[in-house]
Parts: sequence; C-alpha cells; structure tokens
Amino acid sequence: MATMALSGASQIAASQAESAAISHSNAGKLKAHQRAQEDFNIKANLDNVQYLNDVQEQDHQQDRVYQAMLDQWSSDDLQLKNIFSKNDFEIEDAIISMHEGGYAGEQTGKTAGRLAAKSAKEAGYRKSRAIHNKMMAKRETTMRKGQAFKEASDRSRDLFMDVAFAPTHGRRPAAPHLDQQPSKAGLFLGLAKTGLQGYTDFKANKAPAV
Repeated sequence: MATMALSGASQIAASQAESAAISHSNAGKLKAHQRAQEDFNIKANLDNVQYLNDVQEQDHQQDRVYQAMLDQWSSDDLQLKNIFSKNDFEIEDAIISMHEGGYAGEQTGKTAGRLAAKSAKEAGYRKSRAIHNKMMAKRETTMRKGQAFKEASDRSRDLFMDVAFAPTHGRRPAAPHLDQQPSKAGLFLGLAKTGLQGYTDFKANKAPAV
C-alpha cells in the first residue's frame, strides 16, 4: 500500500510539475508579447510625433521658398528698372545731341547740313540701340522670373512629397501560441492503473484462509 501511495504521489507531483512548467512558459510568452506591444506603441507614437514635426518644418520651408522667389523677382525688377533708366538717359542724350546738331544745320552751307544729318542719324542709332536694350532686358527678366518660379515650384513639390504620406506602423505583433496544459486523463488513468496494481499485489500477498 505504501508503494501504491508513493507511486500515486509521484504521478501527481510529475503532473503538477509539468503543468507548472507550461504555465511558466506561457507566462513568459505573454510577458514578451506585452513588451512587444508596448514597444510597438512607443515606436508608433514617436513616428507620429516626428511626422508632425516634419509637417511643421515643411510649412516653414514652403514659406522660405516662396519668399526667396519673391526676393528674386524683386531683384530682377530692380535690375530691369536700372537698365530702363540707363537707356532712357541714353535716349535723352541722343535727342539732345540731335538738337545740337540741328542748330548747326540751321546755318548755311553744305557742311552745316551734313552735320545736322549726321547728328540725326547718330541719334536714331542711339535711340534704336537703347530701345533694343530695354526690350532684351525685359525679355531676359521675364525668362529669369519664369525660371525662378519653376525652381520654386519644383522645390515646393519636393517638400510636399516628403510629408505627403503619414507613417504606416504595420501590423501589431501577433499573439503568441500558448502551450496547452497536459490532459488530466493521463493522470487519472495512471492513478487508476497504480490503484489496480496495488490491489492486485495486495490480493496476491494476502495469506490464504485456513
């Protein structure tokens, strides 16, 4: 009977130890899963914060790009204005020179006439050249403004595309596969076999009736 009791206790202890080991293993898996979930949440929050910062910085950079384009346009306009002023003075000087030559042409003689014609011709050349310079300067300024606008537009699009898509965090860590506890049927069957074997041994060792 003592052997049967020891065997039964040993089977119960083994079953409890196996169950405890599985419980400990499952607890470790659940703890690791919890830490993975926390790490996922922390990383997702950090990504979101970084994205919001990037959006704000993008807005600031957009303003700088726009202001830089306006500054470039203002510089081009000022340069064009200076060119126009310079060539306007050239035209005025040409007109003055032409009138001075006209005074000479009012005198008698062929020489005076040639001087008057020459001054008018030179004035025409100078005025034509000044007008041409103004037209070319206007065209170049328009081209530079267009180029500045295109560069600003391209830069603006690049900045926008940097933050066009919010961060995606992917799938959360999958729940772990937990081990099942051992079936109690095996324990009960083992105890039953132990009890039967003990009973059989008891009957075999019992002294026969006299």
